Amino acid sequence: MIRAHLETWRPYTLFYPGLVGLAGAVLAAPHASGWRLAGAWAVPTLGWLAGLYGGDYFDRRLDAAAKPHRPIPSGRMRPGTALACMIACVAAGAALGLLLNWRTVLLAGGALAAGIAYSTVFKARGVQGNLVRGGITALALGFGALAATAEPGAAVLWAAVLFLLHDAGSNLVGTLRDVDGDREGGYETLPVRRGTGFALGVCAALYAAWLALAVSAPLVLPSAPGAAAFAALLTAAACGGLAALVLLARSPRPIPRRAALRAHEILVLERIVLAGAFVALGGGPRLALPVTAAALAVTWAAQRRMRLRYEFAASAAEAETARDGDAPAVGADAVVDYVRRQLAALPDTLSSLRRWDRRIVIEITDLDLRVELAVAGGRIRLVEPGDSGAADGAATVSISTASHVFRDIFLLARTSPRHAYIAGAIDMNASPRDMIRLNQVFNEFRRNAKADAPVARFSVTERSQPVQEDEESLPPRVVISDTTLRDGEQMPGIAFGVAEKVELARRLDALGVPLIEVGYPSVSPEEAEAVRAVAGLGLDATIQVIARPVRADIDAAVRSGADSIALFAGTSDAHVRAKLRTTPERLLARVRGAVVHAKESGRQVVFAAEDATRTDPGYLVEIFTAAADAGADAVGVADTAGVATPWRIARLVREVAARTSLPIAMHCHNDLGLATANSLAGLLAGASAVQCSVLGIGERAGNAPLEEVVLALETAYGHPTGLDLTALTPLAHHVAALVGERVPPTRPVVGGHAFTHESGLHVDGLVRDSSSYEPYPPELTGRRRRFVFGKHSGRTALRQVLSDHGLSPSEDELAALLAHVKRSPGADDRSVLEAARTLAESAAGGEGTALRSER
Repeated sequence: MIRAHLETWRPYTLFYPGLVGLAGAVLAAPHASGWRLAGAWAVPTLGWLAGLYGGDYFDRRLDAAAKPHRPIPSGRMRPGTALACMIACVAAGAALGLLLNWRTVLLAGGALAAGIAYSTVFKARGVQGNLVRGGITALALGFGALAATAEPGAAVLWAAVLFLLHDAGSNLVGTLRDVDGDREGGYETLPVRRGTGFALGVCAALYAAWLALAVSAPLVLPSAPGAAAFAALLTAAACGGLAALVLLARSPRPIPRRAALRAHEILVLERIVLAGAFVALGGGPRLALPVTAAALAVTWAAQRRMRLRYEFAASAAEAETARDGDAPAVGADAVVDYVRRQLAALPDTLSSLRRWDRRIVIEITDLDLRVELAVAGGRIRLVEPGDSGAADGAATVSISTASHVFRDIFLLARTSPRHAYIAGAIDMNASPRDMIRLNQVFNEFRRNAKADAPVARFSVTERSQPVQEDEESLPPRVVISDTTLRDGEQMPGIAFGVAEKVELARRLDALGVPLIEVGYPSVSPEEAEAVRAVAGLGLDATIQVIARPVRADIDAAVRSGADSIALFAGTSDAHVRAKLRTTPERLLARVRGAVVHAKESGRQVVFAAEDATRTDPGYLVEIFTAAADAGADAVGVADTAGVATPWRIARLVREVAARTSLPIAMHCHNDLGLATANSLAGLLAGASAVQCSVLGIGERAGNAPLEEVVLALETAYGHPTGLDLTALTPLAHHVAALVGERVPPTRPVVGGHAFTHESGLHVDGLVRDSSSYEPYPPELTGRRRRFVFGKHSGRTALRQVLSDHGLSPSEDELAALLAHVKRSPGADDRSVLEAARTLAESAAGGEGTALRSER
């Protein structure tokens, strides 16, 4: 918590507003008392802190996209905490300001309003935002002047204009650091609107303007006691500003983020020197030099220790690569040596890979290096040059990345395969089924590597574009997990026999489901027998079972022969204290030990947090981190009580994804009818797997229906799942028969009415364009469009049905037939044809004519 507040304070900026306030005080009243000078320092500093807390609070959505490691989006500080701290700083500053001079409250209020206006409005409006930010500094100088005397004088106004121009320029340089993030967040800063080159030109003009004002200082204060010190400090500040501009001017266009970061780093020190120059101008060198030196020392140290770690993290890999020119970040020998060492450290057999025969081809593009692994019978080995017979006939999975990404994932543990893949730093040709196993292989490598650096809690790879609240972006692959055999069986009154579980598992495997959760082996001997029967089928899907973080449960899961073990425990306060009767700290230790024990079996291990949606996000990240450090391969977020909404799910998953290195799976219940929506919201926010059940069967109101989630991904988002969509309807009817129910006719995707139409207006539109009243063609799922007839029917549907059977009715015949079916609601094709023939025969016996055949 303390570190989160320190990050919010940004200590490398904290001494500047106080120096500006002090400068205003000594310019207005060089002989002001010590407590007034202290107040002139303290109140702008409190205001700056308030602005930082408020800025992080109002920028939390942008930071979630561009800087997910910041305290609020990472979950280390609640938004409400930042807001409360802002209010506290404002209140303290206002109280102190009233003691100094009641007029200062007007300036403080103006600065607060300007800060809020900057964060909420003007930051997104080009150079206006930079000028507003500079105006806040000008108000800080005015505050210092009023704190010292009731009549500041013209020199203060002159200096305020100077600082407004200076800070508008330095703030504009700051916007060059994160052009992509601002653009993604909808913040139309000047570099976003006009490009970094144009923005640099404006920076140069502002630099020239404030420097011209500064040089004229002797004309404003001809008898200043610190003129010599002022001249020296001003020269140093001018050189620093010029150095930053030269650095930017010599950079390519658009200006790289790294160059902008370095330039702003210089300006952070430069403005301390500039403020110190004006303290010297009004208060003399005996006051100015010590406070300026102290402020510079703390600012430099804080910038070196904190800014490089937090503010510059997103470009760390880029910076290191740039220092070496175009040289690769790691050599080919180091990559191959790493792979050899990790393979040697693996167990002889990884049980979860025993049915997965693959050739894994890894290409490091900037090294022109190709590393090939052969996986067969649960063993992984390096394919040596000339070993052409390795894994003959096995399918190939290809992976392509750059050397610095390989280094950051495996050698330095700065990021994770998940973050790098989602960020686009890894290209991979793999199915969702292969992704499950590949993830375990990568995690085994990372677990065995004794990296010096801690595992990163957020991605530092290039091209990272985390999801925003208003953006829809799915991961490159979505793993569909089915829990019909496990959670579906918790539907009241349902108990699948061994043969029923085997048949259902075969159907799910044929459908293409990558992961099938088949049961809970420790619940009964019969359940364990059923799981062993399914695990012994040799299916392509990964077979998963669940277990509590208890040694007996884990041992039963291992004996079942399953490939994957999903450890589960309630993490909300109600579950931890009331159900589990333990403490959060003890649960952390229990989960950590359980994961270690489960991993010893060579299985894939997932930790799923029950009631995650009612768990404190900070604790949820903490327990996920403990599971990851212990060797887990993935984590699960469960809306166990079905109480979440899509917005709450997205916010929670976004916080977890920013700080969790492992893939995240969603498990949503349908108590509010939102399971499908919540599952999709989780995927859009950073999860990469979703658990469903056929027809949504399960305890209480059930789970997210498999058929709904799959078709939503396929049709609403154009995201191929790899499943056989034509098998969904037969599977749904099979499951309905097992549970003794009928598939409701209005059930999405698989219901009898899904592609049935009666309304004449709808049918008329369908005949012209089927997409007018159908979200996707019925043929996609192996279905056919069907018309039924009743009081809402029109001629188009009748004509279409008769035409399909080779009949061409006259308009009179069509009108007579329409009148007939409107009196007989629910008529289908067969009854319409019978009615048509009856009417035709009746007409032929009188004065009418029979329906004409087109054949």
